[in-house]
Amino acid sequence: MYSSVTIGIARSPDDIAAVKDIFLEYLSFIEDYLGESLNFQGTEKEFSNFPDSYDALILAKINGEAVAACGLKPFKSDICELKRLYSRPDGRGHQLGLKLTKATIVEARKQGYKKMYLDTDRGLTHANAIYESLGFEDIERYYDNPMGCSRYMSLKI
Repeated sequence: MYSSVTIGIARSPDDIAAVKDIFLEYLSFIEDYLGESLNFQGTEKEFSNFPDSYDALILAKINGEAVAACGLKPFKSDICELKRLYSRPDGRGHQLGLKLTKATIVEARKQGYKKMYLDTDRGLTHANAIYESLGFEDIERYYDNPMGCSRYMSLKI
């Protein structure tokens, strides 16, 4: 069966709510995977005031169903962060991680950012491969993170 994939900025209340749901699924997934809470990132405040801490939310849909998302967060004046890239299992196999990351880079450029940061876990090999294929490079830790397994990356945009 042919699948219609769309990638765009979440603007409507329904699309923003869909991104929030996907991000909360991501949070549950990653905390289970890591065996640790991400509360040190201020997740309680982030989700109680959602989407206030984001400059843009990028949503992927297959046949009109929200299946994957990521966010663009401000970090410093000309530096942004790629956050919460996640695809639900039924969205996998459509290169949505790559497509969402590329769309977020395009949006960051439009908003005037010069550099994009992200953090990931080295064990998330698929995500790491996407970031490496797009030219992200390893950097030193850029925020206070108590987990020792994180990988920090940067891309000039």
